[in-house]
Amino acid sequence: MKQGRTFASFDSSFEKGDYILLGIPYDETSSFRIGTHKGPEEIRKASYCFEPYIMEYAISLEQLDLHDAGDIKEIKNFQDLREKISEAISKIIGQDKFPIILGGEHSVTPPIVSSIQKNVSDLKILVLDAHLDFRDEYEGMKHSHATVSKRISETVGLENITIGGVRSISSESVEKKKPLFLTSKQVEENDCIDEILEETSRPIYLSIDMDVVDPSIAPGVGNPEPFGLSSVKMKELVSRLAPRLIGMDIVEINPEYDESNITSNLGARLIYELIGSREKKR
Repeated sequence: MKQGRTFASFDSSFEKGDYILLGIPYDETSSFRIGTHKGPEEIRKASYCFEPYIMEYAISLEQLDLHDAGDIKEIKNFQDLREKISEAISKIIGQDKFPIILGGEHSVTPPIVSSIQKNVSDLKILVLDAHLDFRDEYEGMKHSHATVSKRISETVGLENITIGGVRSISSESVEKKKPLFLTSKQVEENDCIDEILEETSRPIYLSIDMDVVDPSIAPGVGNPEPFGLSSVKMKELVSRLAPRLIGMDIVEINPEYDESNITSNLGARLIYELIGSREKKR
């Protein structure tokens, strides 16, 4: 296929693929910047920026079985989205393959988690996000990018979700019983991710809202928040977490505000990091 139509080197069939990439170009509840529905396409384009050989891990993506399943299309409403996500994720997880999901806005993550939990018991969720997103509803919607951690906690339990990189929280969430969350400063300066890994041997699903990264590095997001994580820290986190993950999504990349496509570029490179680390430690 033409450059940008699939993620680089993801040219195996679904049946052969160990990693399955799926785009979800959903952008219906964005409240500040519209445009995250273009994220999957731009991340795919950015993937061709890099050599398939990942020098840190001495592995080439061309040696692996990787499949790009394209995008979920013709989404009528959130219920339709949820049903299509359930069908797609169940097929991927049910055949013991690793899902890599490209958003789209962050509201796609709770249906993904719900679908994985039906197939995987004892699931732990780690969300990297600038915002706690623990409102019960936002702008009259319960299924919003601003209610993500609340909806996830209702699926897996409050004790089974951790949010890292937080530097914004709504006033209504302050007094509520909340999931464990770590500020961006805590994540940058401490080995808190190691502590999370040490305290549980359970499978982990990782959701990366790209606004967790500092907007000086990743400006192309729906809701940029200053004082975020560095790209080097993101690389370190994904590398450490990758061998324990059962799936991952990267959401909230907004190409409309992405100067020189640097946010899409970072998102694509984190997928290289994920695969390289997992394969090296197999």
